Amino acid sequence: MNQGRTCGGFHFHFQLSFSMEEDEFFGEKTFQHYCAEFIKHSQQIGDGWEWRTSKEALELPLDDFEVTETTAATEVIKYEYHVLHSCSYQVPVLYFRASFLDGRPLTLTDIWEGIHECYKMRLQQGPWDTITQQEHPILGQPFFVLHPCKTSEFMTPLLKNSRKINRNVNYITSWLSIVGPVVGLNLPLSYARATSQDE
Repeated sequence: MNQGRTCGGFHFHFQLSFSMEEDEFFGEKTFQHYCAEFIKHSQQIGDGWEWRTSKEALELPLDDFEVTETTAATEVIKYEYHVLHSCSYQVPVLYFRASFLDGRPLTLTDIWEGIHECYKMRLQQGPWDTITQQEHPILGQPFFVLHPCKTSEFMTPLLKNSRKINRNVNYITSWLSIVGPVVGLNLPLSYARATSQDE
């Protein structure tokens, strides 16, 4: 998914009936199902997320994915967010890049300087392991990535608790609500309400 966005690299098939395993990892079909629910709500509120196959993502001009944010110093920064499924970790992964309007990309140091103080202390226990820069697996271009190694660790309690209280949760919505704000991606509250209404 991209903000201007792509749920990257997978053909859009999903099954409507499935169950998460106890370990909270999930495969591509479950990932696609949660993305489809997420995209459906995005289309209802018009915030620009869209599903793209690998081939479609490769054919798009770079500027198709951009959203802008104005910093306190009134410097405008363009962000591009992609959500992909990690075959290795069996969880979603957030890839993103940011640049100034003149096209200059932000450095990893710039990204760290832009992280809100409430997240920095926890992340700085291992910052270069949490946010790194690497090649986008589909586009082959440099992107920053929030490393997925801890995703299951923080998602498992959330999902177990939601099952305990019999509450419907969209994994992608919950996960993006947790990791997105770290890098300036805040979902509208309507995503949480949409999931609750699906119960």
